[in-house]
Order: sequence, then C-alpha cells, then structure tokens
Amino acid sequence: MKINRTLLFSFLLVSLFLKGNADLPSIVTFSNSRSSVLIGRKVEILKDETNKLTFPDILNHPGFKVSSEEVPNLGVSPNTFWIRFTIQNHSDQEALLLDLAQPSINEIQFYTLEGSQWKVLVSGDNYPFVMRQYQHPNFIFVLKQKINETKTYYLKVKSDEQILLPLKLGERTVIVEELHNRDLIFGTYVGIMLAMLFYNLFIYFSVRDHIYLRYVIYILFIGLTQACILGYPFQYLWPNSPYFANISTDIFSCCLGIIALEFLKPFLHTKQFAPRLHKFSFVISGLYLLGAVVTFSGAMNLAYNMIQGNALLVAIYMLITSIVISKRGYKPAIFFLVAWSAMLVGIIIYVLKDFGALPTNALTSFTMPIGSALETILLAIALADRINSLKKEKEQSQAQALLVSQQNQKLITEQNIILEQKVHERTVELEETNEELNVTLTYLKDTQTQLVNAEKMASLGQLTAGIAHEINNPINFVSANLKPLKMDISELFEVVSKYETISPDSELVAKLKEIDAFKKEIDLTYIKKEIDTLLAGIEDGATRTAEIVSGLRNFSRLDESDIKEANINEGIESTLILLRSQIQNLEVQLDLGRIPSIECYPGKLNQVFMNVMSNAIYALQKKTTAGDKKLIISTFEKDNMIYAIFKDTGVGMSKEVKEKIFEPFFTTKDVGEGTGLGMSIVFKIVESHQAKMEIESEIGKGTTVTLILKKKISI
Repeated sequence: MKINRTLLFSFLLVSLFLKGNADLPSIVTFSNSRSSVLIGRKVEILKDETNKLTFPDILNHPGFKVSSEEVPNLGVSPNTFWIRFTIQNHSDQEALLLDLAQPSINEIQFYTLEGSQWKVLVSGDNYPFVMRQYQHPNFIFVLKQKINETKTYYLKVKSDEQILLPLKLGERTVIVEELHNRDLIFGTYVGIMLAMLFYNLFIYFSVRDHIYLRYVIYILFIGLTQACILGYPFQYLWPNSPYFANISTDIFSCCLGIIALEFLKPFLHTKQFAPRLHKFSFVISGLYLLGAVVTFSGAMNLAYNMIQGNALLVAIYMLITSIVISKRGYKPAIFFLVAWSAMLVGIIIYVLKDFGALPTNALTSFTMPIGSALETILLAIALADRINSLKKEKEQSQAQALLVSQQNQKLITEQNIILEQKVHERTVELEETNEELNVTLTYLKDTQTQLVNAEKMASLGQLTAGIAHEINNPINFVSANLKPLKMDISELFEVVSKYETISPDSELVAKLKEIDAFKKEIDLTYIKKEIDTLLAGIEDGATRTAEIVSGLRNFSRLDESDIKEANINEGIESTLILLRSQIQNLEVQLDLGRIPSIECYPGKLNQVFMNVMSNAIYALQKKTTAGDKKLIISTFEKDNMIYAIFKDTGVGMSKEVKEKIFEPFFTTKDVGEGTGLGMSIVFKIVESHQAKMEIESEIGKGTTVTLILKKKISI
C-alpha cells in the first residue's frame, strides 16, 4: 500500500512538473554581449481591467499572454498591465540592467525575488524623481542574478498616455554607455536649439520684427516639448513635482500647437493668401485650449487623445496651407514646406519605431528631436531669406521714390523762386504782427497771473472761514466744560480736606459720619461720572482740533515745486477735514483702497482735490429735488495706474456745460461765488502730472470725476 501511494505521489509531481513546463513563458537567455537586447517578444502581459489585482493575485493568474511585438504597444488605456519575463543568465556578470526607455509612465512597480521574499521597487512620474534607482529619465532596474541562474521578474505599469515597453537587457557597462550616448545626442539637440533661439532673439532686437519673437517662443516650446517626451525636465527642472511632470508634456504640446499657428500666420501671410485656412486656424487653437483645460481637470486619458488628435490636425493643416500658398508663387511657403516635411519625416520614423516597423535604437528614438532641429534651422534660413526679400522690395521702392523725387524737384525749383518773393513779403508782415502779439502776450500773462492769484486767494478765504468755524466748535466745547470741571474738582478737594482733619485724638466715628453726610450732600458718585464726561469732552475737542491742524498741515504742503512721493489717500482725507464745515448736512462715503505712494506735487494735487470736492458740494447743496445727497470718494490701483473717483448725486451738468468746464472764466456759480478759474487750474495741474481726468455727468443724476495718475512722472 505504501508503494502504491509513493508511486501515485510521484506521478502527481511529474504531472505538475510537466504542466508547469508547458505553461512557462519564453525564457530570455542572455550571454556576454557588447549591445543590449530587446526582450519584447519574450515577455508575457496581463491586462487588469479591474485595476484591483494585487501581486499575490497575479502570481498564478492564467490570463498572461506572450507578446508578439519587439516593443509591446499597450495603447492609451485606463487599465493596469502586469508584465512577466524570465531571464537565464549565461554571462559572466552577476548583475544585469533592465532599461525601460519610456519616461512618461505614471506608475511602475518592479518585483524581484530575493531569497524567499518578493521585493518591490516603486517608481514613475507619480513619485519624486529621487525615488528612481538610477537618476535617469529612463527606468533602470538592477537584476541581481547569479551566473547560469534562471529567474522570473514582474512589472506593474499604469499610465495616462500611450504605454510602450521598449525593454532592453544588457550588462551594466553596455546600458550605461547607451544612456551616455542618449544624453550626448540630447545635449547636442539642446545646444542647436539654444543657438537658434539666441540667434533669432538677437535678430529680433536688431530689426524689431515681431515674427522673430514668435519664432523664438516657438523654438522654446518645441524644445521643451521634446525634452518632456524624453523625460529630462523631470530630472533637472522639477524633480519634486510629480503633478507637473504628468501634465507638462500635454501643456507644452498645447502651447506649441498654438504658437506654431501664430508663427505660421505672419510668415505665410495666410490672411492674404488663404483667408479660409486663416480662419480655420482659430478653430484649431480653440481645440488646443480645450485640451489644456481637460488636462488641468485631471481627465488625462481624454486629454492625451485630444492633444494627439490636434497634433495630427495641425500637421495636416500646416502641410496643406504651405502647399496652397507655395502654388501661388510665394517663396517663403516653399521654405516652410521643406522645413515642415523634415519635421514630418522625423515624426513618421518615430511612430514606425513605436509600432515595431523600425528597430528601436538611438537614431530612431531621436528622430523627432532631429526633425525639429532640422525644421528650426531651415525656418531660420527662410526668415533670413525673408529679410533679403524685404531688402530688395525696399531698394525697389527707394528707386521708385527717387525717380518721383527727381520729377518733383524740378517743380519745386520753379515754385521756390515764386515762393521766395512771397515769403519775403509775408515775413515783413509777420514781423510787424509778431511785435504786436508779444506785447499782447505779455499783458495776457500778467493778467493770467493776477487771476490765478485771485482764485487762490478766494479759495484761501473760503478755506480759512471753514477752518475757523471748525476750530471754534471744539474750542468752545473745551471752554464750556472747564467751569463745571473746576467746581467738581473743588468739591473733591473739600472731601479730601475733611479727611485730613481726622487725627488719632479726634472722634473717628463722628468724623466719618460727618464726611459721609457731606458725600451724600454733594453726590460724590455723580461728580465722578461728571468729571469723566467733562474730561472726555475736553479730550474729544483737543483731538478734533489736532485733527484739523494735521489736515491743514498735510493740505498746505510747501513742497509743491518738487516731485515727492506721497499717498493721495492722505491728501483726500486732509482736504475733507478742511471742508468739514461745508458738508455737515451731506453724506460722505469713503472707500479708500490700499494704494502705493506715487511721485507727484502733493500740494498741487491737494488743490485739485479741494476744487473737485468744492464743486461737488456746491452741486449737492443746489439740489432741491428729493433724494439722498451723497459724495462718494474711492481710490484703487488698476493696470499699474492709481484711480481717484469723486461721485456726487448733485444737480449734474448738461453736455454743453461739460464741454466748457475747463475754459478760463467759465462758471455755473452765482456772481461773486466763483472766478471761473478753479477747473482751469485743475486742468493744468493734471497735465503737469501727465495724468488724465474723465468727467461723466447727467442732469438730475449727478457727476463722476475720475482722476487717473501714474506711479512715476516721466521727466
């Protein structure tokens, strides 16, 4: 019975062994080699449509299928893929390297059996760059495997973009040399692109032609896009930002597509030679913007497909546009067609490499950068030819202009003789008239100075009356509070003196009763409250007086002949303090924003605020209809300019009055209330500040005055 059981057990073991051998994948046998080996056709792939399978779940999973491609192409998929491969090491190295040259994979996990434990190494664009075993855009994994040992490894990959698996196996020195060559090719590409960028930037600063600036931006984005595809920016520019590493290729691709169209338009004059195609370019730009929005929303699979579709569309569009315009004999279109064809050839070779039609090597992996570099150089030559064409056109135009000039010169010579006679006669008349005008001008200047001084004196008189009234109120309040304060203090002193009469020999109880009776008689509690009230009133009066003096000091700054830095909020507040007596029955709303100081003549600006607010107060006081009487003052910063807005709900102005308000001597006030020079002075002050003043007004609804000031005055 024991023998039968032993035979049965042995039979089962043999059966399991044979079955296991039947299910084993193709084994990668690696010997000493001076080049790496692609193992794509000897790996097994399992598609996890649930995205929930764990490593123990897939160890004996029956769904693995052997790949038929040298470079497995898993497409754009939201699913997770498990890759299994077995290596038989017949080399003399106990450590091999696995190179996965696909930098755009979001998440990759590498499982290797060490002893009896499975170890996992996590990497990908979803993690900081420092987590990679080798600091390189490619994913490099060390396969620790003894000589003649057979070992199975697993990879788990997931990505929002197209998943290609160019898996290379090789010795450490071979893989490192290939990576070095890859870096060298990319460095050469970067050097070419930087040289073209600075060359065209120099030309832009020389000729100031905006098309060169667009070309510089195009070179910048095409270089960034190619670098992101190869994974170098994640290593050198943003190694600690996995989020930007995931979206950078899509975002830069969108920017590249838009700037390519913006460069194409002026270069080929699409609006002139192909107006329908010119309009269609805006549709493509809109699709790219939509792709960028979808990228930021997080729908990366959808964004990748949209951007790839847009790239195909823009490639066809540029090809068709250059062909159509070149047929019309426009020479730059031929240059563009050749340059864009070079780029398309690079793209086609790169795509054929991805689909396995061409071998994967350093050349085919860099056909897109090589194509873009050739395109950049050819377009630079085309731009240089454009300069020559413009130069020839300019020379022809100058020759034609010279011919016309020679014809005109003859006519001018004949006319000059007649004109000289007339000029002489007219000069004598003008000299006489000029003497008369000089006398009149001197008289007008003297008159203008007198009128301006009269306006200033009128404003000063009005200001002085208001200040006197404002200061008189708090002073009277202080004076009125002093007499009762003295009486209260004297009664307190009397209470204190009664306490002082208490001595050790006196009857203490009797004295205290006498003092308590006196306290009740004078109502000590009330006196304390009254003193506090009187002192608060005196303090308020002193504060208001100090506020008025401070406002007057700020308003009457003596530095108006020099440019100073000042905050216009302070000028507005000090002016309001001085006008307080005039606005007692009006509602003033202040909305002064946080604005920086500006270069100005502070005293002159205060004069502007005084005249504008005085006019607003006058318009509010003249209003007889029902409604609120408000003066709303606001300041804010916008587009690097400082805005001060004075809005009143007064009587407003008609269109005719509004057109005349800056004219000297024009006034809507009654006789004796104004000279008509206030707004004329304001206009000159605003001009001296290189500022703008906008006025909007409607009869019965009020007036809005907007003052727009620069932060710095140009001298």
